[in-house]
Amino acid sequence: MNPITVALFGISGSGKGTQADLLERYLADKDPSRKIVRAEMGALARAFMTSGTSLAKRAERIVSSGGLLPSFIPIYLLTDVINRSFEGDEHLILDGTCRKPFQSMVANEIAEFYGRTEKHAIMLTLSKDTARARLLSRGRHDDATDAALERRFAWFEKDVVPAFDTLRECGWTVHEIDGGADIATVHAKTLAALGVVQ
Repeated sequence: MNPITVALFGISGSGKGTQADLLERYLADKDPSRKIVRAEMGALARAFMTSGTSLAKRAERIVSSGGLLPSFIPIYLLTDVINRSFEGDEHLILDGTCRKPFQSMVANEIAEFYGRTEKHAIMLTLSKDTARARLLSRGRHDDATDAALERRFAWFEKDVVPAFDTLRECGWTVHEIDGGADIATVHAKTLAALGVVQ
């Protein structure tokens, strides 16, 4: 199996993390000789914001007030993962990493720097109503209000969709998969789109 680069996109509640988990496990099982590097931006950002630096404290205040991190922080976090963990021939999963067009441009630069040829962007499509129901069922404090959800959905349309389109413009192979289907079906369609079914 050739090394693949996969960037996952989707509205909050679309199942990006679940599908990233399943893809990571599948690749580990089917291509055990090749390592997998997964950059999950939510986890990276949360860990960073507990580091105690002045930058981290300021970032935490921005997020706590409902704001978005400026692009240089997620780019720094992604670059740090690449610097510490990536040699160039691993499978690379970018989970929620490209949240603005500029971040997608940086991800593309990284892929080009390492000569990556199999570059895929997957959008898990989901209606706002279904996303809202899923998020509310989680019971997390950051999903608790309609205002918070509407901010997330508006941000998705304003920034994340253009970030997906940016990778399309950069020559990545793009796929749109119905995120409203059951988890197993979405996983099967993801594997088929990536061409890694064995």
